Amino acid sequence: MKSSMKKLFLIAAGAMLVLSSCQSLTPFSNTVRTKYSLDEAKLKKMQFYISDEIQLQRGEMSEEGQELDKDGKLVISSSASLDNILVDAKTPGVCVKVIDDSKIAVSFFDSDDQYLVFGDPNNRGRYYLMGAEWKNGKGKINFGGKVYYIMPGGAGAYLKFEMKKVKDYKSTSTKAKGRTVN
Repeated sequence: MKSSMKKLFLIAAGAMLVLSSCQSLTPFSNTVRTKYSLDEAKLKKMQFYISDEIQLQRGEMSEEGQELDKDGKLVISSSASLDNILVDAKTPGVCVKVIDDSKIAVSFFDSDDQYLVFGDPNNRGRYYLMGAEWKNGKGKINFGGKVYYIMPGGAGAYLKFEMKKVKDYKSTSTKAKGRTVN
């Protein structure tokens, strides 16, 4: 009976330790940044994640060309290119630059020059994707030296980070043996 109680106690204590050290994704905010004194060096060591899918697009039209074909018909040709970049929800990223007290640049790509800016200049509670201009749900940004547009839906994307809380529970048990008179 005593050994089964000890086993049950050990299992319960182990479960408490495992459950108390679970990881969770937490929205990144100015409050978190201040509370944990996250300076540029610490921010660059943190693993960030994106909350929602972001799609960037840019398109280019080239000049129209014209020529005559072998039958004497005028052929007008033009070409266009559309560049799509997709960042899936929960994609990991790293801080490559701190812009100011309320904005950071996070890269989800191999290059530090390809980053997205997240910030909370109005203290809304989270670091949302920032764009230079917003019109009809589309944001205009500079990405890798080129102008891209954030497609609708991307405006609600914000940064998350992994927080691991570890609580160390220590428990000791002592059983009194009793004492007799000498």
